[in-house]
Amino acid sequence: MLYAIYVLASQYGSGVGQALLDEVLGTEPAMLWVAKENPRATAFYLRNGFRFDGVEQTDPHAPLITDARMVR
Repeated sequence: MLYAIYVLASQYGSGVGQALLDEVLGTEPAMLWVAKENPRATAFYLRNGFRFDGVEQTDPHAPLITDARMVR
């Protein structure tokens, strides 16, 4: 199970996020939540075959962030 991928800005584009995703998930079907307001993360997951399925949620502890579910 992969809970989260966070990469330091200084490591963007280095391939470390891709390596983490590949190691844990490979090409297996998966589901994840991504902050809708995070275009960099959304683009990363789209490149890896994920698509939005229309389900969204808001955490009561972070009401300004809308999470959207992606599946592949």
